[in-house]
Amino acid sequence: MERVSLSAEIREGTGKGYASKIRREGKVPAVLYGKGIDNKNLSLDEKEVDKILREHGMNVLIDLDVEGEKSIVMFREVQRDVLTPKILHVDFMKISLDKELETTVPLILTGTPVGVTQGGVLQHQLREVDIKALPEKIPHAVEVDISHLKTGESISIGDILKNNYDFEILNEFEEIIATVVAPKVAEGAGEAEEEAEGAVEVEEEEA
Repeated sequence: MERVSLSAEIREGTGKGYASKIRREGKVPAVLYGKGIDNKNLSLDEKEVDKILREHGMNVLIDLDVEGEKSIVMFREVQRDVLTPKILHVDFMKISLDKELETTVPLILTGTPVGVTQGGVLQHQLREVDIKALPEKIPHAVEVDISHLKTGESISIGDILKNNYDFEILNEFEEIIATVVAPKVAEGAGEAEEEAEGAVEVEEEEA
């Protein structure tokens, strides 16, 4: 599991006016909370936070230094402006390395399915997976080899549980991750979606 360092300062002020003020200074308001500690209002350098998120993602372990007091934390929520990538607020949770956490990580497909090389169409249906793991065992992503899939075949959560992971997958066994379908089937599914959208538009106009 990746691990990075980040510094923060105690934020004395609160409220929208104060938050806007420190954002203009290039900082981000944040909150640190966790079992056995009092919530702390913090401010951090926005560029540093954004760099960590871009390079390591939400599940990175962070050695957070708050004016000399150090804690191991993780991101729990990051709020961004709806029109720009600007970070508005961050929630950190203090963690213990010997206690398991539940989180979500991306599912990445690897390999080119046999069925695709023969003209089939790949449908990637599940893009994230819920897991439970010790903090240092949380992966950046879960890779799923789909190179063996033929046209008409699919791979589910149950199929990948045979892998010797260092974490527990919490999704239902029958959830489909990816399927290779015949071109006509894929085309028909697309047409059905367009017809359904058209029906909705007609109903709205009649209403």
